[in-house]
Amino acid sequence: MAEAADIDFNLDSFDGDNARASDVVGACNTLPFASERRLVIVKNVEKMSKDAQEEMVAYIADPSPTTVLVMVAAKLAKNTRLFKAVDRQGGASEYSAPRKSEYPGEVQRLFADKGKQIPLRAAELLVNAVGYDLRRLSVEVEKTVAYVGGKARITIEDIEEVASTTAETSVFEYLEALGNRDCRTSLRLLAGLIADGESVHGIHAMSIRLIRDLITARAMIDRGQGSLPGIARAVGRPDWQVKQLPRQAQGFTADQLADILRAAASAEAEMKTSRDSRLVLELWVVKVCA
Repeated sequence: MAEAADIDFNLDSFDGDNARASDVVGACNTLPFASERRLVIVKNVEKMSKDAQEEMVAYIADPSPTTVLVMVAAKLAKNTRLFKAVDRQGGASEYSAPRKSEYPGEVQRLFADKGKQIPLRAAELLVNAVGYDLRRLSVEVEKTVAYVGGKARITIEDIEEVASTTAETSVFEYLEALGNRDCRTSLRLLAGLIADGESVHGIHAMSIRLIRDLITARAMIDRGQGSLPGIARAVGRPDWQVKQLPRQAQGFTADQLADILRAAASAEAEMKTSRDSRLVLELWVVKVCA
């Protein structure tokens, strides 16, 4: 087994949006240093060109025995040669987020994995406090388990004691409110994100991505191509992540969205020089909702 310190010498990470397959294959064929294994990670592998994916297919047919290659895709069709090549090696796994109604059950499962029981009402309370974010929910479960110690059953009072002081605002809740043009909720959630330590500039970047997605959805709707699967493919995300997008896009005109995007560019420039970048962002949010 490699020591923890060896990971710096035996880890390569690539982004399929700009990675060359030859570089990835080269990293995979490099022998590990002072370790039994190397780890090579390729994110957004679905964004690799067709030729690059073909090079990866050729490598996967005869991979290096000393390298673990992890390829991550937001969505990759099962009929592609790349998926089939990975599947033949027994390495294809699919992970999808649960529906909102399934989150309390997921919380119960997380507690069960820790040897704890939690009633459905308490699990629902935790989801309401933390939001639909599995990573944060997992952290809250860990903290709750540590808080209750040897007690086998988690109560509503336990969740209130732990989650009430630690729950954070989800950026996705903020984006949903912004897309709904709900000014009061957007500003409230924005304040919560900033209080939780989120970067104003990072929130602004996520907001711009939402506006670009709305522009795409609005254009497809205007062309009579506004189906959810089609919009999801156009913005490059799974259906469940953008299921609100068609409805939200119909709340804007194409001209309004263009004006909002131009205002976002002006706000970005102003935020770089302003002494109160939060105020600049808040004013832009008001413009979106108006």
